[in-house]
This record gives sequence, C-alpha cells and structure tokens, in this order.
Amino acid sequence: MRDTPSGGTDLTLDSKLLLNLREVAGLRQREAVIFELLRDPVYRYLVCVLGDPAEAEDLTQEVFLRLFKYWRRGGKTQHPRAWIFRVAHNLVVDRRRKRSPFESLDEQAQRSVMERAPDRGLSAEQHLLGQEQEQMLQAALKQLTPQEQECLHLRAEGLSYREMASVLGMRLPTLVSWLGRIVTRVTRDLYD
Repeated sequence: MRDTPSGGTDLTLDSKLLLNLREVAGLRQREAVIFELLRDPVYRYLVCVLGDPAEAEDLTQEVFLRLFKYWRRGGKTQHPRAWIFRVAHNLVVDRRRKRSPFESLDEQAQRSVMERAPDRGLSAEQHLLGQEQEQMLQAALKQLTPQEQECLHLRAEGLSYREMASVLGMRLPTLVSWLGRIVTRVTRDLYD
C-alpha cells in the first residue's frame, strides 16, 4: 500500500522494519536489521542526488555510523527510516556547500538508464523514441533546483509524504503542494 497525501505509509517496508526491530533484543542485532533493510535505498538515493557512486558509498557508511553512535549514546528514534534519510539529506547539503560551483558530475553518472541498457526487444525506431523521451525527461529534471530533485528522489525511494516532510524540514501540507507543483512543472516541460 502506497502513501497518500493524508499521511498513510508504505506498509511493506515500514511494517517489516518495525517487526524486525521488535523481534531483536540486542543493539547489535537492531543495527544489523536496520542496515540490511535500508542500506540499498539510502545508497540509491545518494547516487541519484550526488551522481557519484563512490561518494554515495562513503556517505551511506557515514549515515549508518551516525545512527549507531546515536543509539549507543542512548538516543531513541521513533521513525528510523525518516531519521536515516534526514541524516543523508543533511550530508548531501554539506557536500554541496563544499563543492566548487563549477564542478560537474561524472559523465558516466549522467548517462541515462536507457543509454546504458537498451531493451533488445525494441525496434530501432522504438529505441530512438525512448532515448528521445529520456533526454527530454533529463532536460526537464535539470531545470529543477537541487532540493526539488532531491524531493523526487526521496519519493522514488518510497518515503511517505510524512517522512519526506521530516527529511526536508517542511510541514506536510506544504510538501504535498510543493511536490504537486514539481510534478506539474516536469509534466508541462515534457509535453509542451
């Protein structure tokens, strides 16, 4: 079940996470469960936002190290997934501040999925149309601010609206209307 603007959540991952965390007694077991369930979504999010797999890997480790240190100092997290993505978001903001404004992303990271893995079942014409659509989408996404792009990446990773609002430091109604405007703008750019 996907989330709704009213604040429902993706029960699959959240319920699995909560059930697994309740079943384990020790801190090390809790850390292993949370790491196994959230490592890949955090890494994918960071790769999409940063465009550099090596940097994303480093930050993924840093996110979980911060969580584990926080827990070992006695800290409590009611919503670990939102907490983790908030830390990831903050690390991205810090990295962006440190980057030179002229530093560009690695060309390999900018290549689209369609360019890397064309579908062998498509005709040449279909493949060309798909590439053209992908280029139009990439151009529309490049027109977004880094925070707007990050918002779409968080949504693509399955975070609920409530979790996204927490990560981005927004009120839920503000996030819902903001995300709606982002999607409308991208859609308009694609079909105009």
